[in-house]
Amino acid sequence: MIDLHSHILPELDDGARSLGESLAMARMAVDSGIRVMVATPHCAEDRTREVYLAWKYLRRALQENEIPLRLFLGMEILGQPDTAKLLQERKLFTINGSRYPLIEFPFQGDGKEETWILYSICKAGYRPVVAHPERYVFVQRNPELMNLWHRMGCLLQINRGSLLGRFGGQIRELSWELVDRGFASAIASDSHSARMRTPRLDDVWRQASRDISTLCTRKLMVENPGKIIKNEDIPPVTPEWF
Repeated sequence: MIDLHSHILPELDDGARSLGESLAMARMAVDSGIRVMVATPHCAEDRTREVYLAWKYLRRALQENEIPLRLFLGMEILGQPDTAKLLQERKLFTINGSRYPLIEFPFQGDGKEETWILYSICKAGYRPVVAHPERYVFVQRNPELMNLWHRMGCLLQINRGSLLGRFGGQIRELSWELVDRGFASAIASDSHSARMRTPRLDDVWRQASRDISTLCTRKLMVENPGKIIKNEDIPPVTPEWF
């Protein structure tokens, strides 16, 4: 499996607190069947050097400890009015240097500014991957926004924890609906530690394979994430509109 969203880099954000915890997360990920992971620390401004050095440090530690996890570089970017400009100036990392940036928003909002920010990123030539849309209150209140975001060309990344009910029943219901209706493009761990919000994906793989289909699960956890990392096109789908 390929995990597009993780906070595995040590001492950068609210994720891994130390190199030891990063390595514990990496071992857990491999044990669950993950072979490729993208490190996506929270970023809202130019932290490229700091993030790059942390990524190189952890990659070297993975090799020295013989942990068979391929680690790619990215960021979970807080969407702001200047995000498109910062991307064009290469002050923010996309996923493995592709045209796919991982974009998050504050959980509270009305959806209008968020939609404008996504539009500006699309207009700049990128295809934003929206992190955990099911967790945003404004999406829960107005899921019809997903129709618009899909038409704009955005991709949606659903959290493992959301699908497993870790954030409550309403979020679980919406996350599965996004998968069922064909809006979801990827499922990822959004892991933060080796104790809570862990980097396992085998449990959600089993549940999605049983409740949806193995073909769909493979698309969301292997094929689409692989295309994003390789900067390949993801064929458009026609979801069932809200």
